Amino acid sequence: MNKKTSEMVFPGEYIAEIEEFQAGNNTFTLDGAIRSTVLGKKEYDFKRRTIKINPINPQDLPKIGDVVMGFVEMLFGPMISVKLFSVNNKPYNSGLSAIASARMGNKGGWNRDRYNRKPKSIYRFGDIIRGQITSLMNSSIHLTVDETNFGLLYSLCLNCGGDTVKVNNGVKCIECSSYEEKRVANDYGTSLLRPPINTGKENMINSTRR
Repeated sequence: MNKKTSEMVFPGEYIAEIEEFQAGNNTFTLDGAIRSTVLGKKEYDFKRRTIKINPINPQDLPKIGDVVMGFVEMLFGPMISVKLFSVNNKPYNSGLSAIASARMGNKGGWNRDRYNRKPKSIYRFGDIIRGQITSLMNSSIHLTVDETNFGLLYSLCLNCGGDTVKVNNGVKCIECSSYEEKRVANDYGTSLLRPPINTGKENMINSTRR
């Protein structure tokens, strides 16, 4: 792969050293560093060793307080990356992602397994969640899912890939009866999200059955 698009950057933000890449569109150099001139996403061209910024319309950037929906595209440590597809109940196609905690929390701290005492991750790849934008610091969109109407909106069964329903503080598969504890939104499983955006999860599950 000769090209790669990376995370969002803000005007003036450092993106690379001139020894590593040549400055491309929407960048400038200062004291040996390449910086962005616009709000956008970095694109690396490893064949030509150049880096440029693909501009993003500021109006397309979610604002603090916006309610968003998206699917979990990556888990890293105690955090998740959520690819956004809805902002304030309107379709959103800018390709931006937000980060949020992957741990279940309450006033007493993280929930922990009663035996191993380790923090419990409550989201998986492909889960559909709702949250609210709390910060745009450090070139990242930060998301909270702590309110009662936020959290998991839909998830496939980890065991068999079947449909799930909300049961108490988690979800239960209607096919194999497998149960998972989750941070579940009040309106889990609404028709608004069926079928959810294709995350590739269904294909992954089908391939494991063969």
